Amino acid sequence: MSKISERLAELGERFTQEPYAKFLGAELSELTINYAVVRAVAKDDVLIVGGIVQGGFTASIADFAGVYAAMAALPSGHTPLQSIDMHFLRPVKAGETIEARGQVINVGKRTVHVTVRVFGEGNKLKAHAICAFAIIKEKSS
Repeated sequence: MSKISERLAELGERFTQEPYAKFLGAELSELTINYAVVRAVAKDDVLIVGGIVQGGFTASIADFAGVYAAMAALPSGHTPLQSIDMHFLRPVKAGETIEARGQVINVGKRTVHVTVRVFGEGNKLKAHAICAFAIIKEKSS
């Protein structure tokens, strides 16, 4: 198995252990170098009065897609979120499946930049974001 395949397998396994992803019902449906897709169904517990999804749910799914795309661009380690510029275009409704697609656009010395587009039913764009993730230098022993 190549180092890339090992890294992607490691990240796939890691996602299954994410407590918050489990809570949200999120699944990592695709992972390749620089790219990740995360899906989730908007359950009733993430609604606000009026029957639409609270934006934090959509942002959380976008964050997962972004961070896994960012980590898939690196040989090891975690990349914590530094910033997210999230734009909500259409409401997500109860029971709707959303799909966040994260694509790395730049890997610098200290930061990985990722664009994330969140789609709903009928492949309608619901939100988009630009995320910056920190590259943590591994400590020498």
